[in-house]
Amino acid sequence: MTDQDVVNLIEEFHMPLHVRRHCVTVANFAMELAQKISRNGIKIDMDLLRHSALLHDLVRVVDFRELKPETWKDPSTEEDKKIWLELRKKYAGLHHAEAGARILEERGFAKEAQLVRSHRFLQIEKGLTTWEEKLLYYADKRTKHDAVVSLKERLLDGRKRNEPETLESEHAKKLDEKVFALEREILLAACSV
Repeated sequence: MTDQDVVNLIEEFHMPLHVRRHCVTVANFAMELAQKISRNGIKIDMDLLRHSALLHDLVRVVDFRELKPETWKDPSTEEDKKIWLELRKKYAGLHHAEAGARILEERGFAKEAQLVRSHRFLQIEKGLTTWEEKLLYYADKRTKHDAVVSLKERLLDGRKRNEPETLESEHAKKLDEKVFALEREILLAACSV
């Protein structure tokens, strides 16, 4: 995958501007961590990580609770809306990570597809194996819209917006513990020796 492939995909699927800003923030934060970790002798595929981070929410529109671009601060065109409605219809019932991964696989970008697929919140239950997976997952979980915030703030915000019924559940607490353990692993690896 090249940088131009990333640009082409973002344009082809009409990624909303606020989602683009989120993806850029995630990519920048993931790369900052990756550079620190790689200085400590851990090998990370920087291009794979950056490209996957920029595309991780390629078709985020497919699982928005409601598609109301008129309420967004950024303008959208009739063509944008048409594409987004087609995507929602084509990938109805799929999580945006799975839909995005399928698109990338169809285009021959299997490695990027795997990373995009693994950024889904519940992936933490199954585990993350590569540094690229861990960094994309973590950077996304630290990025609220287009700002890097504390993990606690981001997890609470995400749960309120996406699954308010799980706010105080035991399952949610166990998931959060795993995410905080991932944070400790990443921060330890990023520390200078």
